[in-house]
Amino acid sequence: MRITVKLLANYKDMLPPGIKGNTIELEVPHGTTVAEAVARFNVPLDDTSVIVLNGLTVELNTPVSEGDTVAAFSAIAGG
Repeated sequence: MRITVKLLANYKDMLPPGIKGNTIELEVPHGTTVAEAVARFNVPLDDTSVIVLNGLTVELNTPVSEGDTVAAFSAIAGG
């Protein structure tokens, strides 16, 4: 299934080289969790990160669904 991962602020640099913007579409297996979706980009899975699923804060073990967007950014990022 396809999902979108959006890495914001300083996390944008964690995307693979050549990615324009701050989003990447991924093909992931059913049962993939929010944590697994962002872990491949070395996003810290602790209190230093804010990770949301479709704009909502969820448990990191929440499975993603087709078409979901997982976004991550630093908890201390300025605006």
